[in-house]
Amino acid sequence: MAEADDAPIFFRDGARWQPHEIATGPFRGLHGGAVSGLVVAEMEREGREHGLGMLLSASVLLLRPAPLAPLATRSELLRKGGRAGALETVLIADDKLIAKGMASFVAVEKVTGVPAEPPLAADPASLPPWPMHPRLRHKTLFDALDLRHDEQGRIWGRLKRPMVPFATSLAAAFAIADNGQPFSLGGDPTLLKRFTFPNIDIALHLSRPPQPGWIGVKARSDWRPDGMGLTESELFDETGRIGRCCQTIVLVPRTQEG
Repeated sequence: MAEADDAPIFFRDGARWQPHEIATGPFRGLHGGAVSGLVVAEMEREGREHGLGMLLSASVLLLRPAPLAPLATRSELLRKGGRAGALETVLIADDKLIAKGMASFVAVEKVTGVPAEPPLAADPASLPPWPMHPRLRHKTLFDALDLRHDEQGRIWGRLKRPMVPFATSLAAAFAIADNGQPFSLGGDPTLLKRFTFPNIDIALHLSRPPQPGWIGVKARSDWRPDGMGLTESELFDETGRIGRCCQTIVLVPRTQEG
């Protein structure tokens, strides 16, 4: 039987997660956005089970390439307070630590007199496709992303299929924001041919959970001649600004790859 086009990128196979081939990236192993998306999805699910409130900040360390193979996750509750909570989740393959995430949660409590963030009138579905959308010889996470661009320099993305087979508001945001580095290089596409630029981490800090659907990323890169850099991105959903993403970048000249 043919697989549905909206099948999750990761599905449960007993006690482990099995990645779909579309979870792979342009470099070795799985795409960092898929790895961080899975870790954050698990942290969000665990947070719901513990009644921790809204997940508003999370960071994921990408310690080594994740293989296209069964993956295990383990979570630990770090704190459950009156308004704030925290937990961590690790991703393991073949008894090796692949990634480690930490998340902070805030319980909702209504307050008055708070300055409102200006609303954003956005209709990403009507925008033209992002012209630098990668087309590689093998399937990658980019094949699961619908990417558009607007006149304000934002790249808008949405997942064509869910990250996991349960509800998660942040997994898609991580999967799309992880591409902030290539998003930021639109003014000089030759850099894509001269360097690879894997990120070794990704962190999101939000003022509220994103609405389902499109995530907008307005990214800026800061590269240094000692082979390191930073990508920082302002994040949006269709109703307004939601927060910020940062990634630590390792620059590798393509002539030195291998």
